[in-house]
Amino acid sequence: MPNTHKAWRLHAPNDLRFDTVETPSPAPDGVLIRIEAGMVLSYMGRVLSGAVPYSLPPMPFVPGTNAIGHVIATGDNVTHVQSGDRVFLSPHLRGDVPDHEPPQILIGLTATVTTDAALALQARWRDGVFTEIAHWPAACVTPLSGLDDKPAAELIGLAKLIVPFGGLQRSGLRGGQTIIVNGATGYFGSGAVMLAIAMGAGRVVAAGRKQAALERLREAFGPRVIPAVVSGDAAADLSTLRRATGSGADAALDLLGSAKSTSTTLSSLRALKRGGRLVLMGSAEVPLDLSFREMLANDWEVVGQFMYDRAAPGQLAGLAAEGLLDLKKIAVTSFPLADFRRAVEAAALMQGLDLTAVLP
Repeated sequence: MPNTHKAWRLHAPNDLRFDTVETPSPAPDGVLIRIEAGMVLSYMGRVLSGAVPYSLPPMPFVPGTNAIGHVIATGDNVTHVQSGDRVFLSPHLRGDVPDHEPPQILIGLTATVTTDAALALQARWRDGVFTEIAHWPAACVTPLSGLDDKPAAELIGLAKLIVPFGGLQRSGLRGGQTIIVNGATGYFGSGAVMLAIAMGAGRVVAAGRKQAALERLREAFGPRVIPAVVSGDAAADLSTLRRATGSGADAALDLLGSAKSTSTTLSSLRALKRGGRLVLMGSAEVPLDLSFREMLANDWEVVGQFMYDRAAPGQLAGLAAEGLLDLKKIAVTSFPLADFRRAVEAAALMQGLDLTAVLP
């Protein structure tokens, strides 16, 4: 293990440096990972400039959230992985305390709630994945059994899928059911379409405004994907979605990013069967205007979902290991770690099944 390694660190907004840093020994509950591939978020450039209102870690820090890598050392209290294991790194860290609302952070990105406990957790685990070697909490390291033959540039596709996987699990989707994915042509929405097929959905109604992009999803994943072009006209969109679902949907997953209208979200809700569930994972900038009368008359559920369960990364990797999830469908564009700035620029242009990654 080298005494030093290279890492991109943000010292201040727009002050990003490719530093040589000391390689630490793992904490008792930590793991040292040699990074193979790190995912670049589409809005990473805005994070680095300070344009998004995130509670960033104390500077300087290494940005970056999800990665694939190999374990090179483990802390004394770590038992579920060992040196040489291939692993998936998740940024969603929860405080290990007996509390109904434990502190939680996204490593290398933000403290979701700025309590003293969350900020202390963030100060301890501030550094992300745009580095040659990452020091990661063991609680967020998942072994990738049965996937050693896959290249890192393919496995990093798991990072695109893990967030919508959490939403689909929360939806209660079962084999043969119909689900609406609102925002299906977006970065996470396209992943949700891919996953819903892998999870056995009988019909996936892919709702979005770009017909050509929706047709590409159908071509990629087969006839169980039903494109539904929406316009923002509530009545017309409801008719479109009801027609696409056949007899109504069992569930809907909303993944619209920074939406200035919730019209298609409401249309997705109204296209549900009695007892259907709408899962909200998007980031609409306006309220969702629910009708008590409609909600009660139809026994609908509307739930919010942040990220995913602790066990979800392993379950997602299991789908890939069993051949139920073809990660080659994700179009990965990779850059050397030294070209991270170019990777950030490329990530901002991603569409649909695109993914941008850096490979040290």
